[in-house]
Amino acid sequence: MSFIFKITEKIEGLNIQGESAREIAKKLDFYTKFELAELTKALEEMVSAGKLVENRSGKFFKINSTKLYKGVLRGNKRGFAFLIREDGGDDLFIPHKGMNTAMHADTVEVSIVNGDEGRVENVLERGITRVVGAYQKSAGFGFVIVDNNNYFSDIFIPRGYDINAENGTKVIVEIDKFGGKNPCGKIVEVIGKVGEKQSDVLSILKSHGFDNIFPENVEAEANAMKAKYTDNRTSYVDMMTFSIDGDDSKDLDDAISILKYKGFYKLYVHIADVSHYVEQGSILDIEAFKRATSVYFPGSVYPMLPPVLSNGLCSLNGGEDRLTLTCVMTINENGEVTEKELVKSIINNDYAMTYKNVTKILEGDAELRKKYGPVVPMIEDALALSKILNARRCNRGNINFDSRESKIIIDDEGNVADIQIYPYTVSNGMIEEFMLIANETVAEYMCNLELPFVYRVHEVPDSEKITNFKKFVEGCGFQLQPGKVHPKTLQQLLDEVKGSTMEAIISKIMLRSMQKAKYMPENLGHFGLAAEYYCHFTSPIRRYPDLQIHRIIKAMLDGKLGSLPKLANWCKEVSEVSSERERASEQAERSIKDYYKAEFMMRHIGEQFKGVVSGVANFGIFVELENTCEGIARLDNLPTDKYEFLENKYLLKGDRLSFTLGQDVNIEVIACDIENRRVTFKVLEG
Repeated sequence: MSFIFKITEKIEGLNIQGESAREIAKKLDFYTKFELAELTKALEEMVSAGKLVENRSGKFFKINSTKLYKGVLRGNKRGFAFLIREDGGDDLFIPHKGMNTAMHADTVEVSIVNGDEGRVENVLERGITRVVGAYQKSAGFGFVIVDNNNYFSDIFIPRGYDINAENGTKVIVEIDKFGGKNPCGKIVEVIGKVGEKQSDVLSILKSHGFDNIFPENVEAEANAMKAKYTDNRTSYVDMMTFSIDGDDSKDLDDAISILKYKGFYKLYVHIADVSHYVEQGSILDIEAFKRATSVYFPGSVYPMLPPVLSNGLCSLNGGEDRLTLTCVMTINENGEVTEKELVKSIINNDYAMTYKNVTKILEGDAELRKKYGPVVPMIEDALALSKILNARRCNRGNINFDSRESKIIIDDEGNVADIQIYPYTVSNGMIEEFMLIANETVAEYMCNLELPFVYRVHEVPDSEKITNFKKFVEGCGFQLQPGKVHPKTLQQLLDEVKGSTMEAIISKIMLRSMQKAKYMPENLGHFGLAAEYYCHFTSPIRRYPDLQIHRIIKAMLDGKLGSLPKLANWCKEVSEVSSERERASEQAERSIKDYYKAEFMMRHIGEQFKGVVSGVANFGIFVELENTCEGIARLDNLPTDKYEFLENKYLLKGDRLSFTLGQDVNIEVIACDIENRRVTFKVLEG
């Protein structure tokens, strides 16, 4: 038995919790140069073996005596990462030497070795096993440069594992070995050539786990579907019904009917009965759950369901009988739902309208009012009811953030023709009110039955974030009422600052202080809507949670709920997966829009525009133009000054000039990187 092995055994018997090598030597009664040298070797071997951790100060910790923090890693291209802790505590910095084969998005356990610096002790789950990137081929092997900037390592592709992919192509790689100098993997799909628009857009979608093609067996099952109206349903075929959607919408989830009486309205919100065709556990259902959402981007959509269903059998197309699930609500003149009923139904959509045409009808367009004469009175009743519902919602404290969405117009050749602000008209607001009241009504109805369900939850803001927001608001000369924050209080503040120079900045900081809405099997209410009950019931063609709760409602109506504990577990899984897929779709849609915006701004290099400061950092500012295109102006592209970043005030302060959120600036477009979706501005004096 070697002397070092004996030393190791002795060290393992010690309670080491932050001792130096000299302190450990003292515990072992080691004093000679030989003993100290052998101790140093033993300590190095134990650190390499993961039995000890050494911090920057040369202190050693036994792994089994060190508290471990669980979380998910957020990587950086430069090789380090941060642990986003599961317990909500401060992020932990993990240097490259402390990664221990872990990669971006892995779920890990981390020990603290020096202040807020950590070391990965255990990789519990690999977060990413497939990546998208550019293939660089060498003699007999190759590397894939990963598109995701958070993924800090290239992927080694051994000989024979590249499916003959050409150099300079975008590919999908399946990683099968972690550790070593680089993770190893095999190419499983070639997307296209680097730099081609179709390849770039597909790469973004696939990097977020979405696919543009349905498997053959899924397509076959969808194509075999026939319209079946055999089950017992309430027929609303003879009731006048209309839908309102965008000009290019093909997947029509919802339609409405409204009957006006003295003192009240009867509102019928008809929603496509997708669950009639997509049975739980079927091939279609497994694929739909995997996607969990449709992804919309300029000029196209990657649907959750094959188009034969999403645009065909399930879509509430005009003039065709369609199966629906209807929420029937009696609403008084105060906007209160006094009676409600959920009904398995069948409708025929008399008028598939567009937002543009309905708005024109309400504005008095004589030609359109004549063309759609029979439905015009119902449209006018719909407007009156929507105003009543909106007034009630605003009165209870619904927070109304004025957000500007971009509309990217693609020409016939697939290029960006123009970028505009998406028009939000009176007809958009009308349909929004009806979908909101239906979602609230269904959630309350099912919550009172105490059945397993999937709710749309927006929790109360984090107290620390709200405290910081209050301090910021007070520094701007405004006041928030003391005590527990209420959505009505926040809306009153937005009303107070409306039209002022502080409106944009306070609105943006308030939004950043909010929690992220998500799906949960528990009803925790919706803070932003000031709603006690809320769910997503109205879009089962494009959202899996809606499809799932349709199944529960129909099973409840038919008396076929089955095992409630099993249903509760399934609702929990649906909530978790749908929340994750929703975040992924938002990131994909945002990245694709940024790609098209960078392409559009490439034509305007050298031109000057007015913009608004949309972000402030220690390295510069972000500026958003009127058309919603955003670019970065780094410190060297700002007017010459000595700048200091005041984080809590969202201020980049110089001796002559200062920049803060919401401030108007003049910029010049100086560079565009389409592949990396980055636009660079120079801020002009004055």
